[in-house]
Amino acid sequence: MSDERRPGRQVSVNEVLARAGDVREAFDTIANTWSLLILLALQGGTLRYNELKRTVGGVSERRLSQTLKMLERDGVVDRKLVRSIPSHVEYSLTPTGQVVVDSLGELLATIIEFSPQVAAARRRYDEKQTQAQENPEQTA
Repeated sequence: MSDERRPGRQVSVNEVLARAGDVREAFDTIANTWSLLILLALQGGTLRYNELKRTVGGVSERRLSQTLKMLERDGVVDRKLVRSIPSHVEYSLTPTGQVVVDSLGELLATIIEFSPQVAAARRRYDEKQTQAQENPEQTA
């Protein structure tokens, strides 16, 4: 793999802005919650639609189908119709999808590590907002 495609490489703001349209479209697809959860679920291997739905949990059939179509369109997920009795559909990561998932590891580890601090910050913020609503004259 060339350094240009190596997970974790530094990206300049100019590089992102020069390709803003393409980058933004790919980011919109991959960086939403359902896409991330689907990609992580597929990291373990090929899954049938219902297995994927159970693994991800909490996703509606409509949202799962829409997200899988977007990921397939972007070349990150492969959809395979298995003609058997009964026939079924299987989903797996493409080589590009595997690179994307591999790149997520450090980000997800950071999110997990700092989630207690984020939760504490949210509580402080919410408490401050509640106090401001209860005592508007003190915050003006």
